[in-house]
Amino acid sequence: MPLLRPFLVRLDAAGGWFRPERGQPRIGGRMAIGGQVRIGDRRMTVVSVHLENRTDPAGRAAQTRKLLDAIDNYDAQAPVLLGGDFNTLTASHEERHDDPRAWMVRIMAEPDRLIHAERHEPLFAALAERGYDWQAANNLDLPTQRRPAGTPVGRIDWFFTRGLAASAPAVLPAVLPDGSPSSDHDALTVTVRLK
Repeated sequence: MPLLRPFLVRLDAAGGWFRPERGQPRIGGRMAIGGQVRIGDRRMTVVSVHLENRTDPAGRAAQTRKLLDAIDNYDAQAPVLLGGDFNTLTASHEERHDDPRAWMVRIMAEPDRLIHAERHEPLFAALAERGYDWQAANNLDLPTQRRPAGTPVGRIDWFFTRGLAASAPAVLPAVLPDGSPSSDHDALTVTVRLK
């Protein structure tokens, strides 16, 4: 399907990835890209996003609100399929990395924290306030991260829908024929239909 009226939303450069000391120097910051596809005589907005991991839950919620404002300014009436890497890591970068042992103790005390991120990430409330749903599009309690053995993994990739009925979500393992990872994220799929 052709992508109609493509758009880009710059979210911010909070991660400072352009600085050499980050170890992965890049140009620019986190963003979202989107557009619309036609289904019959209706338009549906589709958006792919990558939120910052080197921030905290409040920072990711702020990025989400900025994105939702941009989607509403683009087309407030069209149904929306929003998906991508939301980095729902449930804590700040510093909490996870400054004292890795304390972070592991926290994860051991709350073993479902990284899978059921909704309680710890206010971006879910921001999306719910704007009429977005995620339960039907993500009803699998599976991680989407691929990390070295012994490293906690979480569900950081999500689909959110507005004005769509979602079904048949799946997590597809990102592995090569020899079993080694082909990515640090598994792939998500979902079936959507217009309501």
